[in-house]
Amino acid sequence: MKQERITVVHLKKYFSLFEKAGLYWCCLLLIPCIEVMISAANALFYQKIINAVTASDMRLFYRALRLAAVVLAVSMARVLVTYLYMYQIRQIMARLRLRVMGHLFRLPLSYFEGHHTADSIQKLCFHVEDIKNSLANRHSRVIQPIIMGGAAIVIILALDFRIGLLVLVLSLVSVRINMVLSAPLRGMAVTIQKFFTACTICLTDILAGIDVVKMFPGARGMVEKYTDANEKMAVSTMKRFRRMSDVMAVEWASGFLCNIVILLIGVFMSFAGLVDFGTVVAILSLQGMVAFFLSNIGSAWGCLIDCLVLSDRVFEILDEPFQPELGCVRLKSVHVQSEPDCVQSEPDCVQSEPDCVRSESGQTDDAEMNRGLCDKDGGILINNAVFSYDGSEKVLDGVDIVVDEGKMAALVGESGGGKSTIVKLLLGFYSLDSGNIGVLGKQMSDYTPEQLRENIAYVPQDAYLFTTSIKENIRYGRLGASDEEVVEAARRAYAHDFIMSFPNGYDTMVGERGESLSGGQRQRIAIARAFIRNAPILLLDEATSALDSESEQLVQKGIEDLMGGRTTLVVAHRLSTIEKADMIYVIENGKICEKGKHAELVERGGVYGRLAALSGR
Repeated sequence: MKQERITVVHLKKYFSLFEKAGLYWCCLLLIPCIEVMISAANALFYQKIINAVTASDMRLFYRALRLAAVVLAVSMARVLVTYLYMYQIRQIMARLRLRVMGHLFRLPLSYFEGHHTADSIQKLCFHVEDIKNSLANRHSRVIQPIIMGGAAIVIILALDFRIGLLVLVLSLVSVRINMVLSAPLRGMAVTIQKFFTACTICLTDILAGIDVVKMFPGARGMVEKYTDANEKMAVSTMKRFRRMSDVMAVEWASGFLCNIVILLIGVFMSFAGLVDFGTVVAILSLQGMVAFFLSNIGSAWGCLIDCLVLSDRVFEILDEPFQPELGCVRLKSVHVQSEPDCVQSEPDCVQSEPDCVRSESGQTDDAEMNRGLCDKDGGILINNAVFSYDGSEKVLDGVDIVVDEGKMAALVGESGGGKSTIVKLLLGFYSLDSGNIGVLGKQMSDYTPEQLRENIAYVPQDAYLFTTSIKENIRYGRLGASDEEVVEAARRAYAHDFIMSFPNGYDTMVGERGESLSGGQRQRIAIARAFIRNAPILLLDEATSALDSESEQLVQKGIEDLMGGRTTLVVAHRLSTIEKADMIYVIENGKICEKGKHAELVERGGVYGRLAALSGR
C-alpha cells in the first residue's frame, strides 16, 4: 500500500478548517503545559521535602510547602481553561458545519448529478461531526505527550545532564521505531473510509427503493453489494487494528524499558555519590511523563493521520468550485419584497449602461444581441445556444427561442432531445458553452443565481416535497407569505379541498418526499407553491406527464390559471396541454427542427405532425 508522507502543506490545509480558533489552540497548548507545571512542581516538592527531612533543613521544608500551594492554585486554574477549551470546540464546530453546508449549497447542479446523495450526507454528517472528536480528543492526544515528554526531558537534563542525555537518546530511538510502524496507517484509514462510503451509498439505495428490492430478486444485488462492502470494511478495520496493536505494544515496551534503565542507573549513581537521593526521586517522578510520551507517541501519530484523512474527505466538498456570482443588476420584479443587498446602492450596483444603448460608431454582434434583449423586456430570448454536459457531445446546437412577454411557448420532441436542459439553463444551473440567454430584458450574466430564480416559478415533472407540513411546503415558494396567502394559493391550484379533507388540514405532515400524497396532490401543491411565488416567468417541465386523466384535468386547470399574464415556457410530452401555445418549438438532436402554432405544424406534417398522429390529436 502506498505510504503518503505528511507534509507542512497537509498540516496548513488541515488547520485552515478551523476559523477563529486562536483561543482554542491556546487552551489546547495551555492544558498540557499546566499538567507539566503540576508534575514538575510535584517532582521538586518530592526533592525538597526528602532533602529537608534528610538534612533537617526547615527552609527547604517551607519551600516544599510553597510548592504544594502552587500546585493547588494551578490545578484550580486548569478547571477554567478546560471550560474555555470545550466552549471553543462547540463554537468552531458550529462555524464548520455552516461553512460546509453553505459551500455545498452553492455548488452547481453538475456536482450533485455526479455524486451520490449518501456520499454528501456522509461527509456533512459523519465526517464533519467526527472532526469534533479530533478537536476534543485527537489533538490533545497528539500535543499532550509531546509537550509533557519534551518538558520532562528538559527538566531532567537540568537536574542531571548525564541521566537526561540517556533519556533523550532512548526517546529518539523509540519515536523512530513508532513512526516506521505507523507509516501505513493513513493508507489503511483511507481504504476504510472508502468502504464506509460504499456501505452508506448501498444502504441509501436499498432504503429508497425498498419496494423494488422486495419485489425483484435482481434488485437484491444491492443487499449483496452492501454485504460485500461491509465485509471488506471489517477486514480493513481489523488490519488497521492489528497494526495499531503492534504500535501500542512497542510503545509500552519502550516506556517500561526506559523506566527500568533510568531506575537502575539512578540508584547506582546515588550509591556512588554522583547524585543526591532527592534528585533521583525527582527524576523518577518526571520519568512518568517521559514514559507517558513513549507509550503514546505512536498512537498520537495514528490520531494525526485520522485527523488528516477526515479533513481530506471534508475538503472533497470545500475544494469543489462553487457556482460564481454572475453579476449585479437591479431586477424589475413584481413580487420581490425587498431588494437584494447588492442593489441597496445604485451607483455600486449598476456597473454600466445597458448594452442596448450603443454608440453611433457601429455595433458588434453582441451589441445586436443585447438590443434584442432590451426589446424583450418581459420575456425570454435564447440566441444560438450551444451546450454540452461533458464538453464534447453537444446537447444543444445553435438553439434559438423567443418567448414574448405574457405569452406561452412550448418545447416538444423525443426524450433526450434537450428540452429539460433548456429549463436547467434558464434556472441558472448550467452555463452555455456559447450563445446568449436573455431574461426580462437582461442577459443572464447580469444576474446572480438568486436574483434570476426570484423571477421564475418552476413546476417540475415530479415535484419534491419536504418532510414538513403542507402549509410549509407551499410557503417555500415565498417564505414571507401569510397563512391567508397560502390558503389562497392552494385554492387557485385546486388543492384546498383535498387538503381540508385531512384531519390536520394544512398542518398535515406529507412524509418523506411527500409519499403520503398522490402524484396529482403533490403536483397541485407544487402549483400552489408557484402561485405564491408570483413570479413573472413560469417554467413547466412535463408537469402532467406522470398523472392519470382525472388528476391531469385538475392539475391542468391550476396550470392554466397560473399561466395567466405570465411569460411561460412549457416542456410537454402530451400535446393536448400545449395546443393553445403561442409558439411551439420542436427539438430534435439538440436543434430546433420546426416551429409554429399547433394547427400549422399539424398541417405541415413533419416531426410534430408525426407526434400529433401518435397521440391522436
